[in-house]
Amino acid sequence: MPEPAGITTARTVAIHSPPTSTCEMGQTLGAARYAFFTFLPDHFFAKLPTIDVDLTGRTFLVTGSNTGLGLASAIQLARMKPAHLILGVRDLSKGMKAKDEIIAQTNYAGTIDVWELDMARFDSVKSFAEKSAATLGRLDGAIINAGITSPPRYIMSPDGWEMTNLDAGWSLSLQVNGIATGLLAVLLLPLLQVTTKLPPSHPDAHQTPPHLTITGSAGTHPFPIHLDIISESIKMSKDRYAISKLFNLFFAREIAALPQAQGVVVNVVDPGMCVSDIGRDRKLGRFALWLYHTVAWPISKGAINMIYAALMPTPPGAFISSCEIRSPPAWTCKKEGLQLQKKVWDEMIEVWRGVAPEIDNIIR
Repeated sequence: MPEPAGITTARTVAIHSPPTSTCEMGQTLGAARYAFFTFLPDHFFAKLPTIDVDLTGRTFLVTGSNTGLGLASAIQLARMKPAHLILGVRDLSKGMKAKDEIIAQTNYAGTIDVWELDMARFDSVKSFAEKSAATLGRLDGAIINAGITSPPRYIMSPDGWEMTNLDAGWSLSLQVNGIATGLLAVLLLPLLQVTTKLPPSHPDAHQTPPHLTITGSAGTHPFPIHLDIISESIKMSKDRYAISKLFNLFFAREIAALPQAQGVVVNVVDPGMCVSDIGRDRKLGRFALWLYHTVAWPISKGAINMIYAALMPTPPGAFISSCEIRSPPAWTCKKEGLQLQKKVWDEMIEVWRGVAPEIDNIIR
């Protein structure tokens, strides 16, 4: 099948489907199979395409864009000359420095706005979405990327929401990476839907529907889990990050199925393990640090995955990794996985409804 316009590629790695028998072999073996048959081949041998299309007249939004993958993605978008870039950042001063860096690296002559967005606070997420709806005439792509790894100790988010069967607030990483990500994705959907009805931004521009891209992870629970396990383990540092990314896979699939998403490309992307400061709250030993820098991609290579997902045609709710449409963990597509997805989605709607009652008009 030919590559979409604007992409050149030389690819050597084969696609490996996630393991299908991990229930019997156990969680450890399932993770090991993913690592040896998918993760390591991708990181050592995958040759990602070069993406260079004309984005004249288009508007893109990237969250978590003052550093890391978000900044690298914004830089790559700027090189394709959209009319308008919005940087969603928690720290406005750092966002302004990111803006200067984007201009310095790309000679970008369009408009860059730096807007405050604290994913640890639901009211900030709602305000950001309201500002987008009120001030943007169109939104051709949203990359919802802000994220943190699980800190070494449990930290409650400022909103202090309670989870089913858990007498505590949301963990900070779960809220930032998962719950607030889903909320922002749903709240941006009406503006993306409006954009589907607008004429092309420019006759020479790359023609593609509006995209809603959520950052996920290919290593998210290759073995089955259940809602009671989520509730029990949500305070465990090793689980919170993976669970938040599992939520994002579920959110992308549920959002893609909404009538409001008709004509909008909704997907979830694994940028790969990249050298960044997302794990700034963790201290690694010498060997772990050496291994990390040996295997991890440079941040610019991870951003190619993000841009591919944000610009290229993909099926509804598709999972993108190494610039390819991949199968998510097999169990998430089976009965137990789909039941868990529906349960998580229904509970999140109740949480979001308490923050933004207007969400009912979007999801119906």
